[in-house]
Amino acid sequence: MVTINPLSSRAIEIVVEGEVTRDDVNAAHNRLAELVQDTPELDVLADFRGNPSASLSAIAEEVRQLPLVIRVMRSLGRVAIIADEGWVRTVSRMESAAIPGVRFEVYERREGALARAWVLRGTDQPRPALP
Repeated sequence: MVTINPLSSRAIEIVVEGEVTRDDVNAAHNRLAELVQDTPELDVLADFRGNPSASLSAIAEEVRQLPLVIRVMRSLGRVAIIADEGWVRTVSRMESAAIPGVRFEVYERREGALARAWVLRGTDQPRPALP
């Protein structure tokens, strides 16, 4: 399941949990298309809960809508990924290297408040400075 919630005039939260279906991807893409039209630079808090998975039809839908995915990627400012599973955090780090110009930060669940503050631009520091 994919849920998109507004956080501010320029930020959204995307919650992913359980199995993601083709219908989930289609609905999320429709909502993202609307948001990209209204927001020139979009900040995203992506919250992957538990151990999410995607059906083959969901992956096919993602590929089918690749032009929209690219348009959304070009509008991204800050992206904070919160994930329970280590593999999701690892894949997110690899994905961040493949999308130049977007500031990605990956967080564990216990760092959720830091992620939210950074995405909402309450701070320019994604994490507190170490002493």
